[in-house]
Formats: sequence, C-alpha cells, structure tokens
Amino acid sequence: MEKVNLEGRPILGALPSPQPLDAKSFLALSEKQNAQILDTRQELAFGAAHVPCSQSIWQEGLASFAGWFLSYDRPILLVGEGNFVENIAVILLRLGFDDIAGFLAGGMLSWHMSGLESAAIRMLTVQGLCRLLDEGEPSWILDVRSESELLRDGRIDKAQHIPITAIAKSLDEVPKDREVYVFCGSGMRSMVAASFLKARGWKRLAVILGGMAGWRSRTCPLKR
Repeated sequence: MEKVNLEGRPILGALPSPQPLDAKSFLALSEKQNAQILDTRQELAFGAAHVPCSQSIWQEGLASFAGWFLSYDRPILLVGEGNFVENIAVILLRLGFDDIAGFLAGGMLSWHMSGLESAAIRMLTVQGLCRLLDEGEPSWILDVRSESELLRDGRIDKAQHIPITAIAKSLDEVPKDREVYVFCGSGMRSMVAASFLKARGWKRLAVILGGMAGWRSRTCPLKR
C-alpha cells in the first residue's frame, strides 16, 4: 500500500470489470490459479455458509483490513451479494490489488444450487458465551480489539488479547485443541479473524456476536 501511495497504481484507463463465473468455473479457477477467495458479505451471512477457505472482510472494512489479510502476489476471486461487485473491485484496485480474476455469479445461492459443499463458522451471542463461562465451560477467548478499545471499554478477565492486525503473525499463540471464542466490539472483526484461522486448519471456532454492551460474565468480568 505504501508503494501504491508513492508511485500510483499500475492500471491506466477504464477500470476493469470482474468476470462473472458460475460456481464450478469459480472453483476450477480457484484451484488452477491458487487464488485467494474474498467474501465481502456481512458476518452473519458468511458465518452461516461460505466457500471453503475463503477470507471474510465485510465491504466497509476492506480499506482497513484487506492489506493485512490478502496477498498481493495471488489472484483474487470475489464473493458478494449476488452480482454487485464493481464497487468492491474499485476499493481493491485503490489498495493496489489489481489481479481480480472474477466473481461468483449469483453469489452463494448459485454455489448451493450447484451442489458444492460449503463451510460455516459457529456463531454465539455474547450473552450465550457469558452463560457458558458462568456454567464452567472450558474456554479460550481470543479478543481481537485494539489496545485503545481495551483501555476505553475494559479487558475481559482470562481472555487472550491479540489485535486483529497481529493475528497473521501470532498463529502459534492460538490453540487448535480446544474451543476458541473470537471476540471484538461487534462480531465483524471477529469473523475476519476466525475465517483467517479456519482457512489455516482451525476447526473449533466460535464467533461472538454483540460486543461489550452485553458482557455480563461473573467468572470472566470486565477489568477497567
């Protein structure tokens, strides 16, 4: 991104329009080109069902997080809401991601109707997690909020804090042999982090929806 800011993006003229691909062509191209799959839907839709090994970054979060979770040297395949991906492509191009190989025409509906397998990530409300903790459920909470948020809103006692921008460099700190509850201020960044972990072999993941407003755990209270 720094290089792009200094030198400008390498594309001149009209912006390219991503190629629509049916589900099976999308899968074949992904495997052939070792493409990275970017899903820009909201966290609830992604958690319910997504293309296996895809990276979740909701559209409004691309400018902040694409540079942390996407590679510049691999093509990108897009999954959005239906066929509306032009704005997504523009955002990516402005960030220097100019190798957009295509998008899933019809979105996840076409993927399901093609009979292809999808993946999912467990989701749990913040109140649900607090109840599990207070009932003695063994847990490992991954808090991906920023340091400024911890200072402002408080820390969760017994949670492991790894800012979302440090997840890629901190994989060895996250266990694979137990349930990992991923927490942020709302659930949106949690899904970004969880999708990154899931694509790299983590299976026991749960994204916590709701944020700090509903935190009421007695065994893991907030510390200010």
